[in-house]
Amino acid sequence: MSHFAKIGLNNIVMQTVYMDTITSCTSGGLEREEIGCEHLRQNHGHETWLRCSINTSGGVHCEGRTPFRANMPEIGWYYNSEHDIFHPPQPEGCDSWTLNTTTGLWDPPIPRPELTEEDAMWARHYEWDESVYQADNTQGWVKICPDIPGAPAP
Repeated sequence: MSHFAKIGLNNIVMQTVYMDTITSCTSGGLEREEIGCEHLRQNHGHETWLRCSINTSGGVHCEGRTPFRANMPEIGWYYNSEHDIFHPPQPEGCDSWTLNTTTGLWDPPIPRPELTEEDAMWARHYEWDESVYQADNTQGWVKICPDIPGAPAP
């Protein structure tokens, strides 16, 4: 199967589709993006299509091959033509995060702290708080402790 993303205004992904690989191949059997895009233009009446890979996520190909355009996009994601990648919108409330142009994911300015086994057992997790980061750029991750009866204090 060949996968393609329909690209709209501001390079926003509007739809993803798949077709038999043979539909996007030369007569000699080589897959070509331009052949698939032309087929889609003729049959769907939209001009801008780009090939994508269902096997690529976070800049890694699940079968160990060369990753293609960083991610399999979802509706509402973006195509970044400068870096030739698909990426999600910047997470809401994460203005200090930067786009990693290799993974196509948004990186926080400081890494998320590791959870202990006890934290995981009691469903504790970390959430980003931009206001904490803006007040002290060495902080930003806040441990969330759900109210679970019998859970020990963190």
